[in-house]
Amino acid sequence: MNIKEVAQRTGVSIDNLRYYERIGLIPPIKRTKGGIREYDERAIHWVELVLNFKKAGASLELIKEYLQLANEGEATKEDRRGILFEIRDNIEEQMQELEKCSDIIKYKIENYDDLCDPVTTEIIGEWKSAENRHK
Repeated sequence: MNIKEVAQRTGVSIDNLRYYERIGLIPPIKRTKGGIREYDERAIHWVELVLNFKKAGASLELIKEYLQLANEGEATKEDRRGILFEIRDNIEEQMQELEKCSDIIKYKIENYDDLCDPVTTEIIGEWKSAENRHK
């Protein structure tokens, strides 16, 4: 699969795919005799892994470290597992924060007419009064 097809499949721009390879976020991509990158499923897997790690809040350095450890093989298994735990813990923290935000928004929606609407009406009334005083 060429780089354009990989970009379409993964949603990663061609420039970013080249950048990821250059900085070591994905393994070096095989090339044809003409120098054109030729992605296999393994390479696409790495691109998708990078995307998921990024969505989870992992830094580029941490992703790169994971890849380097993976390339070193079985001896780094526990180090890689530690990175995965770190990423998972980060996701769980983000989920807890989002859950708190969601609870607040749900509460505001459920109580909008009794709590929010009177306050909004009062504020709008104050703004209109202030505008009229300045005219």
